Amino acid sequence: MASVACVSLLSEAEFGCEHIATQITQEGGAGDQFKTSFIKTHNALAPHTKGALTAQNGVHTTGFLKPKYMCLGCSEVFTNGDRKTHAEKTGHRFYMESRSRTLFCQTCGDFVYDCGLERLRSSTPESTLELAQKRRFSDSSTDELYVRSNANKRTCAKQGVRGLFNLGQTCYLNVILQTLLHDPILNTYFLGNGHQSHECSAPDCVGCAVAEAFADFNSSDKAEGFAALNLLLASWRASPTLAGYQQQDAHEYYQFLVDKLHSSTDGHNENHAKGCPCFFHKTFYGKLRSSVTCDKCGNVTRTEDPMVDLSLDVQVQAKKRAMGGVGPSATPTLSGCLESFTSPEKLNAGVYNCSGCGGSAQKATKQLRIKKLPAILCMQLKRYEHTFSVSEKLEGRIDFPLSINMLPYTTNPHTRGDKSRYVYDLSSAVVHKGKLDAGHYYVYCRQGEEWILFNDDQVTSVPESEVLSADAYLLFYNLRSLAAAPSQ
Repeated sequence: MASVACVSLLSEAEFGCEHIATQITQEGGAGDQFKTSFIKTHNALAPHTKGALTAQNGVHTTGFLKPKYMCLGCSEVFTNGDRKTHAEKTGHRFYMESRSRTLFCQTCGDFVYDCGLERLRSSTPESTLELAQKRRFSDSSTDELYVRSNANKRTCAKQGVRGLFNLGQTCYLNVILQTLLHDPILNTYFLGNGHQSHECSAPDCVGCAVAEAFADFNSSDKAEGFAALNLLLASWRASPTLAGYQQQDAHEYYQFLVDKLHSSTDGHNENHAKGCPCFFHKTFYGKLRSSVTCDKCGNVTRTEDPMVDLSLDVQVQAKKRAMGGVGPSATPTLSGCLESFTSPEKLNAGVYNCSGCGGSAQKATKQLRIKKLPAILCMQLKRYEHTFSVSEKLEGRIDFPLSINMLPYTTNPHTRGDKSRYVYDLSSAVVHKGKLDAGHYYVYCRQGEEWILFNDDQVTSVPESEVLSADAYLLFYNLRSLAAAPSQ
């Protein structure tokens, strides 16, 4: 059995912050009064029914996109900005957040965790206050000392995976969110000092809803699935075309979500052409260069546009050779699609007016190349073809690798620099099954060295071979080395 001295070194901090320590250790019963207020506020914010919207003192405890804060001093409820004003006016410094019922210290300007108060809320209502007044942690039982001295501490991150409940034709949202949740770059951002929901004042902020999903996914000890309700509501309110329970395109939702995450960042620049220093722009956005060369005079016109993904054509059978095929039955490949995407394309006269030829219509050659690569590269394999008469979906597998070097498809394909700086590793593969208007999405995500299939709330471990044989619609690749990222 470890000694009490050893246990004290292993134990948690006795108080969540110095301000809580001052409050709880006050003499004359003030400390017990604070504990009583803490429990009453905790119970007042408890939802009455699972998944229902309930109101306590004018605040909904669940289903709210923006948090509310109940004052432990007077039980009044405030928003983020009003809370600060109330604290300055009354000196009340402690508040409980309405959704997760976590304690917020206004003086610290952050949420705080106090192990003593947490034991109060986890105890039975009948024994809560009695336990708080009779026993402090240093006087804990022998069993508690034994557990503390022999327990292994781990980082604040969930070990394992969780599915997402389908809220009614929301599989398109689930597959994109799972892709983000399993991305190490985004985990570092949202679980670090990324988007701070308690400081955000934007109404129906998508960034806040995504941050909440990351917190739910990583901090809960539950293994069952959870619902990204606030992200769904925020998406509906931000885009009327998404509102309702119709089937949506996962690729379009990814574009929408990236745009809203970019917009949710302080100091972002809406004009992508001028560049933006925000995290999401650097992570998701690349740059595509279009070069048009006049066949007559050789004049070259270049334009550069931001790109959030690459849409690769796999429809036209005439391009099968460019896609890597050698016959009618050959399986198209991702590298072949990229070669086709970046290959020169002939433009007929009337499509291009050459400034070098006095603005007259001329035949020309157009070529697309990647000027700048993002850290997270999304590639859409265009399986849908729409014409005036019919809309069709191309079924069948397109071969894609676990790793790919993107250097040959950039504006400097023959660079003599470190070519490993352009290597990307597969992180997720989204699959669409069914028809255009009545299909279903599921996604394969890399979890450490394993691959996991997420079919809404159903989670299954799968072999690597199953991933590579999937009829992928969206492929997500991560730059292998951020430190060596190319700066085109």
